[in-house]
Amino acid sequence: MNSGESHHLDFGGELINFSIERTLRRKTVAISVGYDGVRVLAPFDLDDDRVIAIVRQKGPWLLRKQAGYRELGGTPSTREFVSGETFHYLGRPYRLKVVPDEKAVITRIVARGSSLLAPVLPNAGAPVRRAAVRSALRHWYRDHAKMHFLARAKAMAELLGIPTPAVQVVDQSKRWGSCDAYGRIRLNWRLIMASMKSVDYVIAHEACHILEHNHSRRFWRSLEIIMPDYQMRLRELDRQGHLFIW
Repeated sequence: MNSGESHHLDFGGELINFSIERTLRRKTVAISVGYDGVRVLAPFDLDDDRVIAIVRQKGPWLLRKQAGYRELGGTPSTREFVSGETFHYLGRPYRLKVVPDEKAVITRIVARGSSLLAPVLPNAGAPVRRAAVRSALRHWYRDHAKMHFLARAKAMAELLGIPTPAVQVVDQSKRWGSCDAYGRIRLNWRLIMASMKSVDYVIAHEACHILEHNHSRRFWRSLEIIMPDYQMRLRELDRQGHLFIW
């Protein structure tokens, strides 16, 4: 495979930067989008103009994918899941402590003061310890997210004068939240790491979509009425969001 050649396309003022990498193993063009940008794998015998034309056809899809990654604030954090690392919960930093425990057949997180304790078997190898701690953290965050998100959705619904929506905690890598056509709200469990102000912003945003299914002037007015400082909350989430993606 040869190294990537940099290209860009302009779609109505929005720029798509991408690299073309050629390989003997490919018969067709493959396009992937990630935190590190757009990557295009192409056959050696396909000229640049044809590859770029294929990318252009995918323009609307690429813009949607890029917007999703931008929503979460950039490149994910690198984690080793070892003692001393900092993890956030409702905006507060907690220090991870991996504790050897002969009874820890299953690792379960316990919050104690400003620490998150993760008991693991003493003889477990490093890869096994990291996997166990990562899994335990995800379960701990999801359990707490379910509790807080439902309560906050109820509060936001009351402010809007609508019934409490159904809330589902989900694992999604590119969005903080969404609302479907039936008024059901889906929230990324990682959001529980953000401050309560940020949590409330995302829930309020999605709750307003129950009334307005687009980002019309009426939608933003509804959000502003119940949350006059929503723009400040959004900026805070934009600044810190990458810390919560791992």
